Amino acid sequence: MIVFENEKMKEKSPVCFLHIPKSGGKSLWAILKKQEDTFHIWHRKLFKELDKKVEFFTLLRDPVDRVISTYYYIRRYEEDPLHDKVLKLSLEDFVAIMEDERHKNIQYKKKDIRSIRYRTVNLATRYLSGGDPNNIALAKYHAREHFSMIGFTDMYEESLFFLQKQYNLTIPTIPHRNQTNNRPSLQSHS
Repeated sequence: MIVFENEKMKEKSPVCFLHIPKSGGKSLWAILKKQEDTFHIWHRKLFKELDKKVEFFTLLRDPVDRVISTYYYIRRYEEDPLHDKVLKLSLEDFVAIMEDERHKNIQYKKKDIRSIRYRTVNLATRYLSGGDPNNIALAKYHAREHFSMIGFTDMYEESLFFLQKQYNLTIPTIPHRNQTNNRPSLQSHS
């Protein structure tokens, strides 16, 4: 069973998946949803220490691959606020906007093209640190002190194996959700 965005966890030993966007999280939701135990999912929430001890876990993705995936996701998903604007951009233009340090790494209005930077640059650090995309030391501290496991999307099956052992998960098949079809491979962008 899964519960979203809840900080008031009633379980004796709550477990929470911190979902960093475009890092294999929705596929994991499908697995966690079928479990008897309760798993909390923070999908739109950054890490935060709670009054109660919570066991967190997450998945990380190669940052270059995640940026490319974000680009193709926005182009495919018509409901995304940047869909129309990103359709007009090449991947190179998208990356140029992301790298443009004249734009602050802050959350702009959803349809503001500058929000590409917020959605891509140091995203894992932002989530793990609790909001600061530049505080790698705090992100590492939180990872050490509060996360029982950090998996990797490029080692997804191996990560699921360890999650299965850690939380006694039942995983009959490995689902792939929110996958961007017709996306060139990471190697083709090298």
